[in-house]
Amino acid sequence: MPAQNTKIKTGIFQLKLPPSIVVLWKGREICRYGSIEEFVDAHLEGIAALELKQEKLLSETYRDI
Repeated sequence: MPAQNTKIKTGIFQLKLPPSIVVLWKGREICRYGSIEEFVDAHLEGIAALELKQEKLLSETYRDI
């Protein structure tokens, strides 16, 4: 019996029906966005939050130097 080709998808996919952007991680849907604009906005917010967290961590780490 031939081996099954069971690739588990990870990535960002654009669907035509319904129009949406889907983020999959190891075959599981993580997020779904109604448009590419929503996807980009959400990720820009995430990056800004990470930068703020990193800035606070660096400030706390080097405050006493």
